[in-house]
Amino acid sequence: MTNNFMQWLAILVELIGLLLVTIELYLPKTAENLKTFFEETKPKIKKNTNVWIGSYIFIWIISTVGLSILAPSLNLIANVFFSAITIVFLLILGISKTLVRLGVVIGGGNSVGGVGLVLALIGFSIEVSQLL
Repeated sequence: MTNNFMQWLAILVELIGLLLVTIELYLPKTAENLKTFFEETKPKIKKNTNVWIGSYIFIWIISTVGLSILAPSLNLIANVFFSAITIVFLLILGISKTLVRLGVVIGGGNSVGGVGLVLALIGFSIEVSQLL
């Protein structure tokens, strides 16, 4: 089941990347509009980062306190769980920022084609890893 999911995820990521590369090569007006859209749109998460971080810490504290009241032996497990989730989230965020920068550099300053190329390479790498 997991192997099938990873295969379809790889194909989807690869197709999105190839679609972006195709738009960059054959539809210059659409690529320029897409580039403008990507550069002008700011995620709403970035506007209130303190609220997101505070909410995450609040949920962490409430769930840990609740578990320590119900079953004190699960206190350590809850803290390890939230620490692991935090580390995985920060790793994914850092890797995605690095890959987007790499895509812009590879694309010669063009974010649409470069990011599409990086996505296609990631999808291809996932597919190859499934063969091993």
